[in-house]
Amino acid sequence: MHVPILGPGSVTHEERKTNLKYALFFMAVAVLLIVARQLGKDASTTTGESTSTPNVQFDLSIQRSSGEDVPEGHQSESGGYVVRFRLSNRGNQPVFYPVRPGTNVLVGQVFYRTTAGSEWMALPGSSTSAVPNAQELTGQNVAWIEMPPGGWVDGQFNDSGWPGGEHAYTVDLKLERTAKAIRFVSPPYHFTAN
Repeated sequence: MHVPILGPGSVTHEERKTNLKYALFFMAVAVLLIVARQLGKDASTTTGESTSTPNVQFDLSIQRSSGEDVPEGHQSESGGYVVRFRLSNRGNQPVFYPVRPGTNVLVGQVFYRTTAGSEWMALPGSSTSAVPNAQELTGQNVAWIEMPPGGWVDGQFNDSGWPGGEHAYTVDLKLERTAKAIRFVSPPYHFTAN
């Protein structure tokens, strides 16, 4: 029986070269995706703290305030904007969020920056519940409520829209009731200076 000897010009050699090219291509794409993901995490970091809580999502709705739809005591001279939000747990583990003791009002704070490259700063005189630093959130300042997988909490606050630029709402979350709080930042929303 005669067995053919395959040379460099054979079909098998060409298939190997093609498969190697595909493998190198997919490896390069994977490396690019990993680098892009890391750059995206770095770009979304605000106030020097982590914004990466993979199972939580912020949805925002912003509209000009007529003054009537603003909660009592939350009105500014200019009326500003009413920002409604939903914080949703899309994962399979519970998360804990802070509320004022004796209420179900989510405790958060508005941050702003005037340009995309500038630092985030707390909005002075914000009409939202001021959030102390994550390390200062104790049982006496807030109560921690469990949000089960698939759960959500709705809320709203008044944002004056001043100063112009990007604004974002921040809340501190815990992955376990006794864990250290992590700052979670909403997607930024933009106001034009009046």
